Amino acid sequence: MGEVNIYRLDVGSCNGCDIEVFSALATRFGLEKLGVKLVDDPSEANVLIITGVPTIKMHEVLKEVRGKLKSPKLAISVGACALSGEAFEGSYSVDGMVDDIIHVDAYVPGCPPSPQAIVEALANVLELGPRASEAPSGFRGMPQLDAEKCTACGACAQVCPTGAIELADEDSERVVKFKYEKCISCAFCEEVCPEEAISISAERPSLTKNRKAIGISGRMGLQRCSVCGKPFAPTSQLQRAADRIVEDVKEFQAYRDLIAQAMGLCQNCRMLPENIRKAKILLFKLDRAV
Repeated sequence: MGEVNIYRLDVGSCNGCDIEVFSALATRFGLEKLGVKLVDDPSEANVLIITGVPTIKMHEVLKEVRGKLKSPKLAISVGACALSGEAFEGSYSVDGMVDDIIHVDAYVPGCPPSPQAIVEALANVLELGPRASEAPSGFRGMPQLDAEKCTACGACAQVCPTGAIELADEDSERVVKFKYEKCISCAFCEEVCPEEAISISAERPSLTKNRKAIGISGRMGLQRCSVCGKPFAPTSQLQRAADRIVEDVKEFQAYRDLIAQAMGLCQNCRMLPENIRKAKILLFKLDRAV
């Protein structure tokens, strides 16, 4: 690409990503030797790095700066806010993402992405050759999901501060989605998971050309109600709950199958008079057992 002049524009950030961008351009990473430098005039730049969620007041500024760039006029969104709005999505001062305002050539997720991740992304987009490096010790990257352990209980989605985790029922399956473009690597999901099915790896979020296509997902089968046949809850979650009951109270082990049968009813069918009567009988037996 020849000489690379970068202009950085903050359209509404906490400055965390800005600090990492400046770090990525430090001498130690060697981009300067490849002809990469930071400029303070967009008319001298051919690459634009955008950080932050675009506030309404910055829309026209972003368009103006993008228009001043020299060819090839590359635009790179850096950080979770620039990709998805993160926790600020839906704010009164935010209307759309960066790529709703200008064309974006590539995205670098993370909150903030490490200097190494930014260097690798720049080298990739600008075709400067591979610049791979190991993540620093203790680096918190993207969450990983062990689908064999996951019961799709939803605890992770409830504590996620940016809505990066979604649960949705599709036919007879519950899908757990981790949207990396919104993830801030806070590790709340890892801490709250009762099955230890989530782990925060050292894997850095990688460069992407489609911000909505990054992430992971897992699928868990749904239990069908033994009365009406309607799928209503993950089978693995119900099984694990029944196991925990008899693990915590040894006297209940003889009633494991009856407990599982009671759990195999959807919310509506549990309210049928016959099933309420059976539930009361089971509760009486459990009470007598202890």
